[in-house]
Amino acid sequence: MKGHFKKNFILYAIIGLFSLYSVNNVNVSDGSFKFMETSLVSILENVAQSNKFEPVDLGIQNVTLKKISDPTPDFHYYKYVANIVIKNFGGDLKNGDLILRAGSNQKHNFVKNDTEGFSLAKNQVYIIENYEILFDENYNGGKLTIELKLPEKTDYFLENNKFEVNIFELPPKIQSLSVAGIKNDDIYQLSFDPLDYNILNNGFEIYTSNSLNFDDEDARYAETVAGDKILGYYRIKNSEKLIKNGNWSLMQGTDGDPHFIKFAKKPFEDDAAHYIYLKSTDPASGNYIISNIIEVVPQKSLNRETFANLFAGYTGTNLDVVKKDDATNTISRGEVLKIVTDNFNIDLAKSVDHQLMPNLPATKNYLKYLIYEYKKNS
Repeated sequence: MKGHFKKNFILYAIIGLFSLYSVNNVNVSDGSFKFMETSLVSILENVAQSNKFEPVDLGIQNVTLKKISDPTPDFHYYKYVANIVIKNFGGDLKNGDLILRAGSNQKHNFVKNDTEGFSLAKNQVYIIENYEILFDENYNGGKLTIELKLPEKTDYFLENNKFEVNIFELPPKIQSLSVAGIKNDDIYQLSFDPLDYNILNNGFEIYTSNSLNFDDEDARYAETVAGDKILGYYRIKNSEKLIKNGNWSLMQGTDGDPHFIKFAKKPFEDDAAHYIYLKSTDPASGNYIISNIIEVVPQKSLNRETFANLFAGYTGTNLDVVKKDDATNTISRGEVLKIVTDNFNIDLAKSVDHQLMPNLPATKNYLKYLIYEYKKNS
């Protein structure tokens, strides 16, 4: 009450002084009076501005995470520390009770930067360092919302009090995604193993794409017998970057079963590559688990001329395996294996796979696999 009276008294005193000055010292002509009027308005505006109240507006500008430990047999969480950048977009904050939290199951911190509480002037920034965050080891990824509150103060704009951070950890919790075979000549049968069977209650989503950029070092060739044929494909190490590729789309499994998926009517004549991974999400927390990625590649047979050109490109070696009259004929898996092992001086008897099926036609990816393996181990 006293403060309010004091401010009004100062205002009335200024008005009185200008009135007295205008009576005794100013010739009231148009120009002189206008000058006095402008000066008085300016001073009154400055006084009003100094008395104007501006509410506090704290906001989180940025959050950076750093992992400090992995789960252990006795502690089943990933542990991170966060650096949190806070800015005051409003009026000065003095001695506030600032609370920082990242969900109900995380530690709540009362933040102080002076003896009485938390203070931050208008347009100033403060960094909270090493705020501890935990993430459940049963999941590969999810989002945590870091939030600040001022329970005893008015925070003008609450929308900037929250900041979402993404967490992603490997290896996949759905392990060993592979192609087990082909059913009814056109349905791919998938095999996989969720590490935590409680997740099964959430169901599985199948994500597919026809385009994906990945490092060849993260892909491993695999094969499975499909009737009287061999199906070749790649198992690719997953990553946060790959699953955030915008080309993924959700696909339903055949009859609602995620173990079966259909791409084409004739898989062995399909010219397109297909990419697959599985995901399961906890609806309560939004945390999720993922699998590795599968690349189903075209199964086109190699003719002898194409084989020779590819072999020369991969190894720098010219081969005399093409005769004029059989350049367009297919080359068998057994022939390709012998040529590759001879080139890298490998004992064929020690290198034959139990499901070689040597009389079947070879493919480009089968050739690439053999060269990669024997070149690496020669």
